[in-house]
Amino acid sequence: MKPAAKPQYPKSYQTLTLLWVVIIAMQWIDFTEPLWFSVTTTLVTVTIIMMALVEWLLPVPAGWKWTIKIFVLLTVWRFILTSYGVYVPFGPFFPDQIRGMALTFTPYIWFSLIAWLLLEAVLRLVVTRPRILAFLAVHLVAFAILDSFTHYYLWQNVAWIVFAGLGWLVSAHFYEYRRKYPQGWHRLRQSPIKIAVNIGIVFACVLLIGISMPSVSPTLTDPYTAWIKRSGGGGGGPSALSGVLGEGPAAVQEEIVSGYSRDDTTLGDGFEFSYSPVMSIDTPVRSYWRGETRRLYSGKGWADLEEEGRDTERYRGAPNEDPLEHEQPGKVETMRVEQTVTMNTDKEYPVLFGGYAIESAELLDDRQQPDMRWAGKQAELFWNGYRNPGDLPDYPRKYKVVANIPLIPLEKLEQASYETIYSEGAPEEYLQLPNNLPQRVKDLAEEITAEGETPYAKMDLLQQYLRQNYEYTNKPDLTRKRSDDFVDSFLFEIRQGYCDYYSTAMVVMARSLGVPARWVKGYAPGSQPSDEMMMRSPELGRAYNVSNADAHSWAELYFGDYGWIPFEATPGFVSPIMEAPEESDEAFAMDTDTNTEVAAAEESFFSKLDPVVMQRIFVSAVSVLLLWTLYQLRSELYFLWLRLRLGRPLTPGEKTIYETLRLVRRLRRKGLARSDQETLREAFGRWKRERPQLAEVLDPLLLLYEQASYGRSPAASDWRAAREMTRKAVKLAGGNGLRQALPVGGKRFLDR
Repeated sequence: MKPAAKPQYPKSYQTLTLLWVVIIAMQWIDFTEPLWFSVTTTLVTVTIIMMALVEWLLPVPAGWKWTIKIFVLLTVWRFILTSYGVYVPFGPFFPDQIRGMALTFTPYIWFSLIAWLLLEAVLRLVVTRPRILAFLAVHLVAFAILDSFTHYYLWQNVAWIVFAGLGWLVSAHFYEYRRKYPQGWHRLRQSPIKIAVNIGIVFACVLLIGISMPSVSPTLTDPYTAWIKRSGGGGGGPSALSGVLGEGPAAVQEEIVSGYSRDDTTLGDGFEFSYSPVMSIDTPVRSYWRGETRRLYSGKGWADLEEEGRDTERYRGAPNEDPLEHEQPGKVETMRVEQTVTMNTDKEYPVLFGGYAIESAELLDDRQQPDMRWAGKQAELFWNGYRNPGDLPDYPRKYKVVANIPLIPLEKLEQASYETIYSEGAPEEYLQLPNNLPQRVKDLAEEITAEGETPYAKMDLLQQYLRQNYEYTNKPDLTRKRSDDFVDSFLFEIRQGYCDYYSTAMVVMARSLGVPARWVKGYAPGSQPSDEMMMRSPELGRAYNVSNADAHSWAELYFGDYGWIPFEATPGFVSPIMEAPEESDEAFAMDTDTNTEVAAAEESFFSKLDPVVMQRIFVSAVSVLLLWTLYQLRSELYFLWLRLRLGRPLTPGEKTIYETLRLVRRLRRKGLARSDQETLREAFGRWKRERPQLAEVLDPLLLLYEQASYGRSPAASDWRAAREMTRKAVKLAGGNGLRQALPVGGKRFLDR
């Protein structure tokens, strides 16, 4: 028995299905936007939109369509990840850039690839009404659970899913009705405005009822919350940082998670990201939240504070104390910035966090006799000293820091020679290296920076090399390790890691080239609530929210009169440098929207796209989709306009005549013109002689036209057949309009 042929869905139904699926997909992207890196959100959004546009716009065979989609996807990956600074092109395209992209595109491309595959699966599997209902039910249940058991307010997302689901079901219903009852469908299409108005009223009522429902507190406690309360827990499990910060000698490390580390003497273990909140910072300038620095590299990690030592002075806090003193570079101006820090965790830290460099700190919560220690040389503000990090009582919950952010004249620094920068000599204490540091580390540093003519140019080459040639992962493969030196094993054996690997390698290699450097740890800037989140929850404010996943380390390099300048060797970050203005009174921040270990270059186009802009892109794409749909339905719209103008529907005969004469106008652009003296039969006969392939459609079309003009009135199916014939005739006519329009000499030239 011959298998049943796969149904061919009309273009209008495919277009509407694509629209509903994309709308539903956008609701998941909206939900994950606060959880994902901004580069991931942008990448997934653009992937879905571009794949949907290719699926809709290109009427090509499946093989060609898949090839085009893969090419478009690769282009999207390179363009967006390059725009966000995740990947910086370096060297020839093959093999350097190919290798660099392979190392830095992960894991972002997996999110994009999975989103594309899910889109393709839904379009091909969710095709019947029961499957559509099941698909919508799963989404509604999922969003209901997320809305109930998380802090997210997802009612708008549910409303959009209901809207798209209703539209999808209506589209499927009309498709089935058209397929099973063609005569009834034809009669139904006689009143399109009435049908559209009724559907619109139903949609509007459903959405208005949902949106207008008042917010009512629940009268019953859900089972999960009741169980948590009964068990006396908070639902959070063990402390996310119990193994990192420690809570006394009896602290048990159940797992290694991200956070501010107390022990840096041995680096390199893998960890899990912890997104538990740490602090929120209200500031007009985005920066890294600096904690402590380290100077002595042992080959395994960094020496602790007791071994390094600190010269500190007691500080009681502003406004009673004088401003904190530190070495101010002679060629650098500063910008005074106030930063209010609110701690969102009960953990205690050895330092107060702030931007570089702190001028003063003022406690804003109820506290007596604040006791802080200021290490001016390292620009660190310790809480209650630093020699007993396990005993830091009464850590402040809220404080204000005033920071003097350096404005670096990068153009001058890039041209400054080694003799100019270190005219009084480089500080030896920041050039320390272990005696057993492998020589190949120094050789590699010299090879990488050989083309740099100044210290800054060399350090920039070194930074780019580390960013482009090593894979970022929070779980490096330590089975590759052979060398006893941490940096050596990273550069030549493991060749993957996270911020501690990159920053330590940057410091050690810089020192091997005679550039003083120190290792810094603290937090990346975190993330601000999006405009849409602000609309949902205005109480969030514009503060930067920092979690344990934002714990970070980086390198600071010393350039004499230009001071300490941060360098960011970890892929996805850009150094938070404030550049001094050349001809303007304002400075701009070379900073990025970093989140955890990923950042987006702020000067790029896509990094400026907040969710509102992304919504506009989506609306624009939907508008293009709508315009293309209207273009495809131009015949029906023309017939509707004539019906309104004449006060009656057009007969099938009148529609057949219109489609035939419309074909005559379209074929003129293909080089097949009809003279004023020719009848339609004569013109068709001449066209068939010039292009024999048109005979199969022009003959039956002419018959229908003459029947409509002079004989019996065609049936409704006849004029639809005439429309299909006209479309096929346009395709068969090909693109020979230029050849037909050229004079004889030009024609012979093209024929050679």
